Amino acid sequence: MKCSLQFPVQPHVLKYLRFRYGPDFTYTNNASIAPIIRAVISDPVHSKASAFVTDHFYEIILTSYYHNRFKVIYSKEKIYQFNVDVDWLFREELYQFMILNRNIYGIKYRTSMRDFLKKLGITEDDIKQETLLKQFGRNYSKKELPYATKVG
Repeated sequence: MKCSLQFPVQPHVLKYLRFRYGPDFTYTNNASIAPIIRAVISDPVHSKASAFVTDHFYEIILTSYYHNRFKVIYSKEKIYQFNVDVDWLFREELYQFMILNRNIYGIKYRTSMRDFLKKLGITEDDIKQETLLKQFGRNYSKKELPYATKVG
């Protein structure tokens, strides 16, 4: 017996999850997103829920083994925390992509960001590109990865 959980998510989070994990996700312990899901469905969350309205849902499937193993707790605080955590993963992956392209190939940050978002099908309606660029400029643009060397 399988248990299906429908997580309301922001549009860019949904597109990121579908690109990275498929149209739905069957929980396994060795998946990179497993710690986030495990924490969200079984651990107490100490976050202040921020309301967001969405029509987008991502399905997470638990096999009977994991459904019996975890005490599944479902709340708006947990759903919000799931969105925050996956959004953080999305942004980190985007920013690493931008830094690598700049350091290795000399590609401008804005161009790399647009390419990344286009690959995932994320549009300006899903998340504002200027917001992503501003955050990147504040936190990441001065970083260089130690393993990034220019080609040629």
